[in-house]
Amino acid sequence: MTNLPANIESTAPAPAPTRTRRSLRNQTADLRMRYDALPRRQQWLVIAVLVAIAWFAVDELLWSRAREWSSESARIEAALDRGAKRSNTVSADLRRSVATFGPVIPPGPAAPGREELARAIDEVARKHKVAGYSYEARTGQRVKDADASILGPSIDRLQAEVKFETTADELPKFLADLESHPMIDGITALRLQKNDQNRKVTVQATIETWVIAAGGRGAR
Repeated sequence: MTNLPANIESTAPAPAPTRTRRSLRNQTADLRMRYDALPRRQQWLVIAVLVAIAWFAVDELLWSRAREWSSESARIEAALDRGAKRSNTVSADLRRSVATFGPVIPPGPAAPGREELARAIDEVARKHKVAGYSYEARTGQRVKDADASILGPSIDRLQAEVKFETTADELPKFLADLESHPMIDGITALRLQKNDQNRKVTVQATIETWVIAAGGRGAR
């Protein structure tokens, strides 16, 4: 084993000094000492800056949201007031219609709406022994009502174009059962064509139901 001279220094790197993490209490005490060491004018300036930051934070997080809620509640209240006043302008014909056809059933979700409308039409067609009809569904224009869009989700018109043949005697019964079905809100278009060969009537009807638009309030 070779002994190195005592005056030769080692080239090994010295270990890096370890840093101890200061506790939050110590950091707070240090900031307090620095604040106390500032002149009185600078201390007031620091306080003013902190107050301004707190003010803008509260305004952004709390008061702006409160103003939005207050504005929305005012719009809802106004819509409810207009809806309550409409009862004074309801005509006698409309009151008789409500008494005849019953209360209005609120629209259901849009997802099962197509299947329920198709099932309703098929149910009435089977009852009147109407076979071989054509069926095509589409989404029509949205129901336009400013108050309705404020109070709840938007409403879509789900329409079905149905073409079938029936007799002249059976046609009024068929249409009456369609209009009275709880899933059907009305027949918005009706085109008739007489077939002299088989003494039947070719009917093309637009049958409509209302559904809640997908996506909630104000969708689309």
